Amino acid sequence: MFNLVLFLLLIFNSADPISDSLTLELQKTENPGTKASLYYSLAKHYYGSDQDLAISYADSSIYFGEMADLPKMQGNAINIKAVAYLIKSDFETSMKLNVDALRIRESIQDTLGLVESHLNIGNILYRTGESFEAAERYKKALSYAKMANSQRGLSLLYNNLGSYYRDRWISTNEKEDLDSAKAFLSQSLEIKTSLKDVSGLIHTLNQLSELAQSEKQFMLAENYLKRSLKVSEGINDTELQISVLTQLSQFNLEVGDRNQALNYAKSAFELAERMNSNYMISNTANYLLNAYQENGDYRNALEIAKQKLEADALLFNESKQKIQDDLLIQYESEKKELENQKLLEEQRFLDLNLQRKNELLIAALLILVGLIGLGIYQRKKNNQLELAKKKLDITLAQLTEKNDQVEKQSVLLSQANSELKEANSIREKLLSVVSHDVKAPLSSLQVLLEYWDQKILSNEDLASLVPRIAKQTKTVQELLKNLLQWAQTQMKYNNIQLTETKLKVLVDESIKFAIPTAEGKNIAILNSIPENLIIKTDGNRLNFIIRNLVSNALKFTNPNGQIEVSFKSTGNGKIYISDNGIGMSKKKLESLFQQGLGPSIGTAGEKGSGIGLLLCKEFAESMGAHLEVASEENKGSTFTITLG
Repeated sequence: MFNLVLFLLLIFNSADPISDSLTLELQKTENPGTKASLYYSLAKHYYGSDQDLAISYADSSIYFGEMADLPKMQGNAINIKAVAYLIKSDFETSMKLNVDALRIRESIQDTLGLVESHLNIGNILYRTGESFEAAERYKKALSYAKMANSQRGLSLLYNNLGSYYRDRWISTNEKEDLDSAKAFLSQSLEIKTSLKDVSGLIHTLNQLSELAQSEKQFMLAENYLKRSLKVSEGINDTELQISVLTQLSQFNLEVGDRNQALNYAKSAFELAERMNSNYMISNTANYLLNAYQENGDYRNALEIAKQKLEADALLFNESKQKIQDDLLIQYESEKKELENQKLLEEQRFLDLNLQRKNELLIAALLILVGLIGLGIYQRKKNNQLELAKKKLDITLAQLTEKNDQVEKQSVLLSQANSELKEANSIREKLLSVVSHDVKAPLSSLQVLLEYWDQKILSNEDLASLVPRIAKQTKTVQELLKNLLQWAQTQMKYNNIQLTETKLKVLVDESIKFAIPTAEGKNIAILNSIPENLIIKTDGNRLNFIIRNLVSNALKFTNPNGQIEVSFKSTGNGKIYISDNGIGMSKKKLESLFQQGLGPSIGTAGEKGSGIGLLLCKEFAESMGAHLEVASEENKGSTFTITLG
């Protein structure tokens, strides 16, 4: 085991000669332009495998490129940085960087750079669903590629435009889009053929084959695939050959040529066996299994299925071992990269330090020359300067005194303005609370008295209701007391008073005021809070919130309904106020906490202004809690207080 670890360490000490070589060159040079170029090369080397490291190198290249006044190098480094962010799927940052690179390249008329920037911006737009805008960018890049006669750029852009029109044709089914797709892909195919871009050539041939199949031109589609196979055989890339063979097998199955499909599948499977790759054996076995089944050869299909199972089992064991090896390799690789990065940062710091020393030396020389000149001038003009200094001191003292007076007045005005705003805010909130919370109990008292005055209630009935009236009066008194405490809390700059509170007792106090109304509508209010549950909170504010939420639940719950206050210990705890009332529509739910919500009518004609909910939300947020609601029409609502 020790020998294995030692072997892996030796591998990683020399695993990246390109990076090591560039790092060594960086340590040797002091030239900013050379440093910018080397950092750019490191960024290009790593952007596909380690985006964060590539971004760091790109930043260094940008820095030294600016120092050496190399705008083209800056544009290239910003472009690499943008590509790294694109790979990380940070489209917003990538787009911003691409636009920055585009500006630089436009300013220096870097035609090839403009091709690259417009192509990259088009790719971002395509990935984010803005395909039309992406196509416009591709066309703009295409015009620059033609100007620069960039065959590589033209092949990529023709291919991308072909893919765009192919996707568009799939959604529109317009022949014009299909023709455009074939035209662009054919142009891309021609250029890739001349460039001998094998992987790109195969990709374009496969796309053209798909288009031919969609037009029922099966012979043409097969010719494209056969050409793709021939190209793959010419480069001795076994995996690529297998990929094309499996596509040919699948194609022939779809057009009904089962024998040919079987032959292609067999060829792919044989190549996989020669590779001795369990992954490729398992993959090609799927196609061969389908081909045997379509030909009715279930005996061979069974044999292939067994081989696939064996390959899958071996592949699983290989994967386990590979994960272990990869973890060890990754650890050593990251360790080495961190060391390299540390060395680079140290070198960069030394470069900056040297630059700062040079700048300070130049500045010191300039100051010294200036001081010598100033000394000569002062000797000649000493008397005039002394007189001017005295006058200046007097003027400065006067200005300082006036400035101090203005600053003091400004501070006083600012304090007065803040106090006035605070007072107005407290007054408005207090009036809102009083109008909302006192109204409900007094309304109940008013109804009872009106019934008695209209002889609907007899003296005996009234006498039986006197205890309830007294309870209502006491409730109003306690409510006013709570409101006074609330106002005092507001006057103390909204300080939160957190105390250990027995939640069940607090809930009992909160719902006590609602009992007469609940009895009038025959609504049950359940306090399901555990007996000994203690939480740390601002009792007055939480009391206010629960009281208002229970009051709202009473308004919008039909007679014989039920309201429950419960608790769950999720996170810091959640308090639920649930009812089986009339609930709310989705539209009403979305605007529930918005400022200025209009009046609403309860199930027994009760009126509500919506202010209470706004205050509940504000109180919850002021004490670090969060208020949310879930509701469904004709099923009820649940308000949740998530404690902070």
